[in-house]
Amino acid sequence: MECHICGTTEELEVYGEFHLCPDCRDEHLRQCSDCGEFFIDNENDYIIDREGDIYCESCRENLSYCERCEEYSDCNDFVHIVDLDEYWCDSCAENHAYHCDSCGDWTSENHGNSDTTLCRGCFESDYYICDDCGELVHSSDAMSDDDGTYCRSCYESNHSNDIHNYSYEPCLNFQCADDENDEKPLPYLGFELEAGGVSIETRNDIAETISDGEETFYLKEDGSIPDYGFELVSHPITLRRHKELDWEIILKEMSTSGMKSHDLGESGCGLHVHVSRNYLTSYKWLLIDWFISKYQDKFEIIARRKETHWARFKKSNGLPVKDVYGKSNGTRYQAVNFENRNTVEFRLFRGTLNFSTFMATLEIVDALVHWARQLSISDILASKDAFRNFTDYIRSNSLYGNAVNYLNDKELI
Repeated sequence: MECHICGTTEELEVYGEFHLCPDCRDEHLRQCSDCGEFFIDNENDYIIDREGDIYCESCRENLSYCERCEEYSDCNDFVHIVDLDEYWCDSCAENHAYHCDSCGDWTSENHGNSDTTLCRGCFESDYYICDDCGELVHSSDAMSDDDGTYCRSCYESNHSNDIHNYSYEPCLNFQCADDENDEKPLPYLGFELEAGGVSIETRNDIAETISDGEETFYLKEDGSIPDYGFELVSHPITLRRHKELDWEIILKEMSTSGMKSHDLGESGCGLHVHVSRNYLTSYKWLLIDWFISKYQDKFEIIARRKETHWARFKKSNGLPVKDVYGKSNGTRYQAVNFENRNTVEFRLFRGTLNFSTFMATLEIVDALVHWARQLSISDILASKDAFRNFTDYIRSNSLYGNAVNYLNDKELI
């Protein structure tokens, strides 16, 4: 007889089918904890479980394998981790997985919060994250609008059905006075009036009070407005029809409720006026753009603010007039903005809740397009004082009474 491993014939002992010397026995002999059979370590694909017990190649098939800690166990307390499609031992599951409170499955990630454990499937089908407070909310308690989804508390405190997100675009409601129906084309004026400076609750109350069901205007969020406020956006409406509407009542309600526009600073809020682009030829729009830039000092007085980064006046810098004015230049932040397809936007005006100032602004823009429609650059140059020519036109038209008073107050006529 000789040692099964080293071949020595001294001090042999028998272990099952193996004859081994003491040294080889201590180094290579193993005994299965399940079947009790002896085997040589390098001749058998055995394993050692997490308890330190040894299992031979045959008996290891009866064990469970944890795919997280990569250990074997003879216990039956293994769980299926659904999102990974893996089986983990109870220890790994308790310490590193989550038991979904909704469906009861185990998951490697908690898609809920510290109070509610959720697998991905249950979260995506039945829950939301409140866009205001960031808390988990069940679909049965969630409130949604154009801006997002909220818990009931945040929605009732912070949001209004009357105020849409900034990208909101309704179907436009073009309006004119009854006796203008047969006139073509018409210069429709649509304005964007920014106002704010109140609490979110007050803002929402104001929105609810002034809303007319979007018949003449709608309200939008605008992140550039200081504190809480909104952008009041009118539908395209002719000046004569604007004069028939309740803007005085609406502006007074906003003001008496604490809202501000002009008083939030030169760059805080604006009053932007859009005019139908098809009312004038491109040549006449060039004329208006050139005229406003030429008389920048006077139009800054009219606009109630100096040039800002929101509304730059164009400078020719020696270039031909046709290469600078009356055309898109890649940014909307111009005193006269030509980036929109269907409108030309006058962005130079500071916001106001004063009704007479507000109406004077609309009248001045309306006067600009009517005045330009009947003139050419040669007419303006021949007049020697184009601005005086323009203000004379305003004074000659009874439709522009607010503008006349406003220009008088500014000592511009």
